[in-house]
This record gives sequence, C-alpha cells and structure tokens, in this order.
Amino acid sequence: SGTLRCSAPDFPPSELALVNSAPACRRSRAVAKMCKSEAQRRVILGILALQGAFEEHEACFRGLPEELVNKLDIRQVRTVEELEACDSLVIPGGESTTMKIIAGTDSFMDCLRRYVLGGAATDGTSRPAHPVWGTCAGCILLSQKVVNGFGGGGGLAGMAGIESEAKRCKYGEQVGGLDITTCRNFFGRQTESFEAPVSADDPTLQADPAARKAFADFPAVFIRAPAILNAAEGVRVLARVRHPSQAAKSDDDGGAAVAAASDMIMVTCFHPELGTDLRVHQYFVEEFVLKKGLAVA
Repeated sequence: SGTLRCSAPDFPPSELALVNSAPACRRSRAVAKMCKSEAQRRVILGILALQGAFEEHEACFRGLPEELVNKLDIRQVRTVEELEACDSLVIPGGESTTMKIIAGTDSFMDCLRRYVLGGAATDGTSRPAHPVWGTCAGCILLSQKVVNGFGGGGGLAGMAGIESEAKRCKYGEQVGGLDITTCRNFFGRQTESFEAPVSADDPTLQADPAARKAFADFPAVFIRAPAILNAAEGVRVLARVRHPSQAAKSDDDGGAAVAAASDMIMVTCFHPELGTDLRVHQYFVEEFVLKKGLAVA
C-alpha cells in the first residue's frame, strides 16, 4: 500500500524523511532494514535464569517506560553462550548455594566469574568486566567476602561472622567483584522476613542524586536477607534499613546497609522485583545498562 509510513521515534529525522519519500515497494524494505538495524543497536540485558525470581525481574524491566524498554533486548540466560552474548546481567534472588550447585555442573560458574570480573571468553578473546546487578542471593554471590550470622539472625544481634570460618560452603567460593563483606541471614531466617522502607541518606550518595531518587523510601521486601557489614573505599552505600524491631532506636548510623554499588556492580539485599515500585530497576537500566553496557558491547 502507498500509505505505509515509518514514524519510529528513535530513528533520526533524516532517515525517516528518506524512507517516507520513497516509493511504497522500496519503503517496506527500508522500514524492515531500519527496524533490523535498530534491533541490533539494542543493549542485551540478560537475567540469570538458573533459579530464583528471574521471571519477576523480567516483568519489572518490561514494565519500565516504553522509551527505555525499546532500547533493551531482554533475555533469560541459562547457558554459557547466552551469557557471553549479554552486555549486562541480573543475578536474581533465590538461594545462592543452589545457584552454585546448578552453575557448577558445567563450569558455568567459572564463565560467570570471568563475565563479572573480566577475562578470557570461551572463544579465547579477552572481555572486559560487565555491568551486573545482584539481588539477595545475587548480592551474596557478588560479594568479595561472605560471613554467617550465628544461628540465623546473628548479624542483627551483633554476632555476625562467628561461624564464618567453620562453615565454608563446600560448593565453592562466590563470584566476588564488589569489595564488600556480606552477612548471610543477617536479620534471621524465613520466619523473620519483613517489609520496610529503606533510606538513601548515606554520605557516599551526596554526588549521586539519581541513586537517592531511586532508593529513598523504597518499599523493600526482605526474605531471609543478608546485610552489608563493610564497604571498601570506592563502594557507595545506596540504601540502609532499620529492622522493625529497632525502628524506634535513634542511636545508630541509620540502620544496616542493604544496597551498594561500584562503577560496574550493584547489589541489593532486598527484592525490588517482588513489588510494584520500579525505581530501582529503572536506575539500573539508566545508570548501568545503557551507560556502561554499551561501552562493553
């Protein structure tokens, strides 16, 4: 039909003018070529789908504003080949030991470590570190050091790390990459799970208004959650939370650290994918995927 016209908002006006002035038969081919070119320019955002809340993460990303979603190619990742095709990655909440068991069956863990830290890909080429976000179990996997809260909830009781040397995970070390110390089950076990708003008032965020906007008063879901005990220089603490049992106290430094980031890695101890507030997902896309994922593409 001679009425076919291209009006894709992301295409340069000069290209649109050339396409729309062409005969209909050529216009269809030109539109198809431009759409293919646009798809190739999309940043591939992978979601590790070995175990955990990967479908919930995908739904959140697809619920972002259309102008952001149109820049993404969102994929579930289960194989080394799928991982190495990604420009950025999300490691979802779930169970970190289970993820290590599943990933370890085909050396996936080694490839994931090289993906996060940088190193040789399976084809022998050297790849840079990629932007990665880990939630809950993903936070544990990306932490440089992990300790255990004695008996569950020991972190909250000031007993973090008592079992750290005696209870090493027999399924291998975590991936690492973010220079933080994280305590497993900091707030307690499954029955001590809770919801609470987090704060974004840490001094390290003074120069990051986008992070403050994304995390301020975010309604966070904590399920057998870890917490960040220490963050090295160069790591920004994005959010803190006061456990409901300590909400009335005012003699601490704002609560436990529950989100942090470096230049390439972001972690949250809570589950943004289990709510309807998409600010943290949007922050990761805008500040990590689109800015840094393109750089390594």
